Order: sequence, then C-alpha cells, then structure tokens
Amino acid sequence: MGKEKQKHKAARYILLGILAILVLILAANHYTVRQVWCNITAPTLTLEESADWSGGRSYERLVYADDSEAQYLDLYVPDTPEPPPLFVMIHGGGFAFNDSQARQPQFMYRYFRDHGFACASINYRLSTEAAYPAAVRDVKAAVRFLAHNAEAYGYDAERIAVWGESAGGYLATMTALSAPDAYADTLSLGETEEQRFPMPAFDALVDYYGCIDFVTLRGNFVEEGLIPWISTVANSWSNDVLGEYDTLEEFWMRKAFAEWGDEEKIEASPLHRAERRENGNPRMRSLLVHGDADITVSHLQSVELFEALKANGEDVSLKLVPKCRHADDRLYTDELLAEVETFLWESFEPAN
Repeated sequence: MGKEKQKHKAARYILLGILAILVLILAANHYTVRQVWCNITAPTLTLEESADWSGGRSYERLVYADDSEAQYLDLYVPDTPEPPPLFVMIHGGGFAFNDSQARQPQFMYRYFRDHGFACASINYRLSTEAAYPAAVRDVKAAVRFLAHNAEAYGYDAERIAVWGESAGGYLATMTALSAPDAYADTLSLGETEEQRFPMPAFDALVDYYGCIDFVTLRGNFVEEGLIPWISTVANSWSNDVLGEYDTLEEFWMRKAFAEWGDEEKIEASPLHRAERRENGNPRMRSLLVHGDADITVSHLQSVELFEALKANGEDVSLKLVPKCRHADDRLYTDELLAEVETFLWESFEPAN
C-alpha cells in the first residue's frame, strides 16, 4: 500500500508540474491568453427555428448539375418591383463539413432576402466525397447556372455578388479571382462539353475569414505570436475525417503538404490569382471581414489578400473585428450585415 500511495503521489506531482508549466507558458504569452479567452467567452446569437418566409419565392434543393446528389442550391427571390440583384453564398466547414443550410449561410440569406437581394446558398461536393478541385468546379457551375437562369427565376444577374465563409471564403475568392474559363469541368444543367454558359463578372466579393493561401496558413499563427499547439487543439474536432493526413487542406488535396510542388501551391491559391489579376474584372470591389481572435484561420490570411489586391490598385476594404473568433456569431449581427449591405448597394452602382 505504501508503494501504491507513493506512486499516486508521484503521479499527482507530475501532473501538477505539467499544469504549472502550462500556466507559466500561457502567462508568458499574453497574446495567446487573450485569444483563448476570446474564443471560450464568445457569445452566441439566437437563430430562429422557423424557416418560414412569406417575402417571396423559395426554391430549395434546386439541382444545378447531375454528377452528385450534393450539387444543388437553395434560392430565395424576394418580391420586389424590379428584379433584385443576386447574392451568391458559399458555406464553410473545412471543405469536409456542413451544407447550404448551415448556421452561417442562414444568417446571411435570412437578412439579405429581407433587404432586397435574391440569395442563392450553394451546396457542393465535400472533400469526403471528392478531392480538390471538385468544390471549386461545383461553385463555378452553380454560378453559371444561376446567371443563365436569371430570367426564369426573376433576379438580375447583371448585378451579382458572392460571399463565402472560412472554406467557403476560399471558394468564393477562387471563383471571383480565377479566370472565367478556369475550373469549368463540371457541367451545369443545360451545358455541353462544347458549350458552357458564360461566367458572369462579379460586382462584389465578400470574404468572411477565408483561408487564402495554404503555404502561409499555419505559419501565420507563429507570426502573430500564438502558441502553435493552441490552434492544433482548437481544431482537433476535424480529426475523425483526416485519416493519414494532418490537416483538412491536406485531406482535400489528398496529399501531405510536404509533397506539394510549387505549381500545386500556386494553382490552389487565391492569393496568387489576386497577385496576377487573373480574373480581368476591373469593376469588382472586395470586402474582407475577419475576427482578430480567430485561431482556426488567422486574420493574417485576410491581411495578405488585402495587401495583394491593394497592390494591384483594386477597390478593397478590410474589416478586422476585435475579439471575434472563427465563425463568431457577432460577425452576423444586423449592425455588421447592414455595413455589408451598404457595401453591396454601392458596388452595384454604375462606375462614374
């Protein structure tokens, strides 16, 4: 019994020692303490359970392609005197989770359909079904479908904006910044191999805390002063789908990051497309929104995109929201969404 007690006592001291070391590490890094505290104390907003809407027409699970059951979108067209502009929305979830009715797109389309926008929330093939670049191809096919069928559903595809959050922010920026004929392999309904519908030019891009460059994604946390393992622990919820891969982006690419070639890193990066001005669309304005306490996708990702677009003379704004974590509900308050709305209406105005 004496030896057992000694063992338990020793184990207790070891545990206390480890906890003491962790406390000292955190105490020495006030930035990490601040980020963790902001994440665990973030409030939540109430999302009304009822999805009933009497302000217009709803088309849910509208099929835009027929390669997969995941290729559908939810479309909401408000009753307005004139055809409303179209706001395309792309959900996040690390490329592996969620759908078109996830919490964040619901916040978006419930607000914007009540403020005069036709809203299309796009579903796409997740990485659990298909690897990169399937999701990019799906989004582009959905956008071409929406533009081609604008008259049939009653909105104005000559005024079009795109929004995405997290992985959806990546997909939104890839869709908006890549060349019109890039990633056109997925056929939308009505297209043929010989004839694609025209890809519309966006008036506006709204990127909510998107991952923009896989090369710098993990290193950004070190750069901003966050203890690296904090982010790893915070994102361990995704481990069940990763298999042999370490990160969600590796799983999506089906290749460990160390094995990516330079061309692959450039090809898969919206940042590089921004630097090359690949989309050739001088009228598009961009709004980047990111919480400065994000420990899933560092706010430096949005800073990098902002700087790249700004260097090209693009009309781009960056809004860093204090103390907000990844997918923070406070990024979807009526107050903040009203700012996005103002940005969109200004983007639809004819250039002087």
